[in-house]
Amino acid sequence: ISGIVTSVAVVDDQAVEAGTLLAVIDDTPFRLDVDLKRRQVESARAAVAVKQDATAVLTANVDSARAALLLAEQEYNRIRPLVEDQALSQEMLDRATDNRQGAIDALEQAQAQARVNTGEVTAAEAQVEIAKADLAIAEYNLSRTRITAPVKGYVTNLSLRPGAFASVGVPLVGIVDDTQWRIVANFKEYIASDLKPGMRAWVWLDSHPWHLFPARITGVGRGIARAQEPDRLLPYVAPTTDWIRLARRLPVQMVLDPRPEGVPLFMGADARVLVFP
Repeated sequence: ISGIVTSVAVVDDQAVEAGTLLAVIDDTPFRLDVDLKRRQVESARAAVAVKQDATAVLTANVDSARAALLLAEQEYNRIRPLVEDQALSQEMLDRATDNRQGAIDALEQAQAQARVNTGEVTAAEAQVEIAKADLAIAEYNLSRTRITAPVKGYVTNLSLRPGAFASVGVPLVGIVDDTQWRIVANFKEYIASDLKPGMRAWVWLDSHPWHLFPARITGVGRGIARAQEPDRLLPYVAPTTDWIRLARRLPVQMVLDPRPEGVPLFMGADARVLVFP
């Protein structure tokens, strides 16, 4: 969603848990939209109720027309043999015939109106579902005005201030994930081909020198980009260092296993890796 940031609930470098409130966006337009969508749901339900009430009336009309046709049929069937026996005049038979045809037409009209009403009820019920879906979207947008931490970690490089404008797709608060630490080491091709997930390794962290931490390989990259590409579907590992061209290198991922307690880790920090096949 987009909107004006009304408050920021964290400070730079603060430790946060998943779900911790980070910032709040002005929810006024979103609350108003939720109220509007609720009224639209109520209006759609009222329209269904009106159509359903009409259904009862039209059903009664069909029943009444069917009963009238039954009487007209009985009258016609009673008069016709009497006319054939010349006990009654042809005029009475003509009148009975007209009455029967009128009853048939009235029944067909009542049934047609009932069918139309059935379609209108179905359409009105569909409008209720559409209105409910719109309400769900509005409620979801309202919930997004409270920005919370997606993971446990640390707020980093915070520059957000009240009054800033939040736009869709533009990051507001950076969080270093404290649950998914990994080390990416770039090994030459002929070395990476011998590495496999599960192999043990030792890691030297420049942030904690003179210690070797046990680690475990979790994956070996199966491809790299030969040139920098905008889509970055494959990682690009520069083949040159200080103007010296090196052999192509493949990224190998590993994790500290076990993770050292009481040792703060830093995203983007340098590390050196030893792997003993």
